[in-house]
Formats: sequence, structure tokens, C-alpha cells
Amino acid sequence: MLQQNRVQHILVAHDLSPDADLALQRAARLARETGARISLLYVLDERDAESDEQQARTLLQQRLQQNALSGSEPWIRRGQPVEEILTQAAGLEADLLILGRHHKRSGQGFAGTTLERIMLESPAPMLLAITPDAPYQRAMAALDFSRCATRAMQYAWALLGDGAELHALHVHEMAEVHGPDHEGLALQQELFDQLIEDIRQQLPDTGALLSYSLYQGERSNCMEAALRDLQPQLLALGSHSRGEMSSALLGSLARQFLDNPPCDLLIAR
Repeated sequence: MLQQNRVQHILVAHDLSPDADLALQRAARLARETGARISLLYVLDERDAESDEQQARTLLQQRLQQNALSGSEPWIRRGQPVEEILTQAAGLEADLLILGRHHKRSGQGFAGTTLERIMLESPAPMLLAITPDAPYQRAMAALDFSRCATRAMQYAWALLGDGAELHALHVHEMAEVHGPDHEGLALQQELFDQLIEDIRQQLPDTGALLSYSLYQGERSNCMEAALRDLQPQLLALGSHSRGEMSSALLGSLARQFLDNPPCDLLIAR
């Protein structure tokens, strides 16, 4: 659980792939910037030999040393990746779970269905890290008046430093063929202004800047336009786009970007 809007413990789930190396690099940077500690987890198949475990431990220790984290020891568990990752995230009381982009050629790789399950059940927000570990200077949060979207925005804010900008976006959805809905847009703007003010009062002063805008139109088109205009390094989303979500399905917006992330993706439920 996020304490006083600070990330204090980061769990990185690693599968010995280059994508997971990017995730560990991002985690190491965030740990330096926030003062958080890092735990590194690797899940072995129950059928793997002891020699496989020793080899994995050696490779993970090398990764830790390469990221100036030599004081940490990797956690190695046997079993199903999803169950072990969720168990460790809960047991270690991690504030943030970081994984790399899923890939098809790794037997232990975090395929889309694995990411979905983790996202739906993880006690901590999940950061899908896919870009080099430059400091986050531009972040975007999609807000839809849901608790999970607000929570995702608050976590994104906790990862930003002095001079960085977080831009909150709300989409007033309507069929573009119908033309602008001025009355509906005015009401949405009033509600959105109040939401931003409520959230702003809960954000600590980190030196980051908060801006926001409201788009009107079809959601996917508005999101694409905002991403094109803002070029964020980090996109924060709630794990559903509207209303309640089935326990078996992600919201379409989160799922869309999980499959094709335009940048690092932070998702909270």
C-alpha cells in the first residue's frame, strides 16, 4: 500500500530476458529517485533441476551488480509464475510491481494472459517498463471518475521528480458524426475541474507540475491524439474504463495499451 504518497518497496519480476533487464533498470532508477528498496523475483518451473536454480541465481546476481544493486539477494521460487508473483507481492507488501514487455520466445515469459491475471489480482499497481531508464519528465493519466484511475494517477505522481509534468486527460465520449455536444461538454468540464481540484489537494509537493485537459469525441481517437500531442514517457490507467469490471476481463482501454504499449504503462485497480 502506498504510504504517504511514497513508493517504499519495489518488486521486479524477472524472466532472464532483455525485456526484463529493462524493467530492472527502470526499477533501479526509481529506487535511486524515491529511496525505495528493491526485491528481485524469478520463478522456476517445478521440474527445473537444482543446477537451473544455481544458474538463474548467478545470472540474477550479475544483473543486480550491473544496476548497482549488489546488496540485494534475488528471490527464487518454484511454481506457476502468476501465483508466485502475486504471493510475493502480497507477502513483501510491495508498493509497486515492475515487469518487462511480454515476449513469445521465453518459456517463462510474461504472456498477455499472465499480465492480465497479475493486473487483476495484484495488491500493488503494475508498471510495464519498456523504454530506456531516462527519468520520467512527461507522464499522462487517463481519468474517468473511477477510484482506480485516480489511484493510478497518484502513483504516477509519486514517480515524478522536480520539473516533470503529469497531464491528466478526460474524454467526454460521443460519436464524432453527431458533431460537438456543447452542453454535455460544459457539464463534463465542470465535473472534471472539481475532480482535478480534489486530487490536487491530496498530492504532495514534489516539484512536479500538474496540467489537464478534456477531449470530446470517440475515446480511441482522443487517446491517440493526446498521446501524439503529449508524447508521454509514462501512461497511467485504471484497470477498467468505466463502471464495474468483470473479474475475468480487463477494461478495453487498459487491455488495448497492455497489448500495444506506447510507452511505460502504469496500471492500478
